[in-house]
Amino acid sequence: MQVSDPKFRKLEGLAPFPAVATKLLRVLSRDDVNIQEIVGLVRADAALASELLRVVNSAAYAHPAPIGSIQQSVTFLGLEKVKNLALAVSVKGFLHGILRLDLVRRIWRHSLACGMICQELSSACSSSRGSEDRAYTAGLLHDIGRLGLFLADATTYAALLSAEQGAVDLAKEREAFGVDHCEAGAWLAMTWGFPEELQRVVATHHDPPGAAASFDLADLVRVGVLLTDFLGFDIAPPTQAYGMAHIRALLPQSAQYRFDPDPAEMKSKLIFQLDAFD
Repeated sequence: MQVSDPKFRKLEGLAPFPAVATKLLRVLSRDDVNIQEIVGLVRADAALASELLRVVNSAAYAHPAPIGSIQQSVTFLGLEKVKNLALAVSVKGFLHGILRLDLVRRIWRHSLACGMICQELSSACSSSRGSEDRAYTAGLLHDIGRLGLFLADATTYAALLSAEQGAVDLAKEREAFGVDHCEAGAWLAMTWGFPEELQRVVATHHDPPGAAASFDLADLVRVGVLLTDFLGFDIAPPTQAYGMAHIRALLPQSAQYRFDPDPAEMKSKLIFQLDAFD
């Protein structure tokens, strides 16, 4: 895929992805990430730092006293949660004031919910029951192509959703834009310097999950997308609806025993967490 490909001309005019978010992605892709690197990146961006502190002090985290510093946030929440929050807040900043638009807000909440769900799935898929940062990041960013297409031509993308009663498939996107949101997202991820593994997740998140024996991060995100839609955080009605039993069956067998949530409770928990970002 070439950066100069004319299919992506509309995307070339988009604002660059936030520099702090790109740096966070590169730091988080390493195994030797440390607290001070994350704290330093957040502190260097005043908008990110203030928004992160707002979220940390929201009801979703229920701290008994106000948290006034990024270092204190790390102490209270732990490195993993702070990394995830910092990345989510910086991606939200990419959308600036357009989150007030219903379609963008739906894409944002779908992406954020998918990140949270993928993190939970990664815990179930791990023999140590530990969640993985990459899973949250991949879930959060898997639909960056939808945001890119909307930002490139909001009128066409909104009309496409409206004309199809919300049920946009990839073929319809290709008819309207020359590319679908998976291709658009992969191009943006490459152009913005996302890690290669993340580029692949973005490009293939609507492919069927692979065999359980070879279950990888891209498969986990595919399952996470299906579950996100099932729980009601879909952007558009899926062309094929999956029930919880079918979705769980796509996980490795060991994970199926560990992951059997009550859908209503899981949805309620996610809504509470998502509302902290509004």
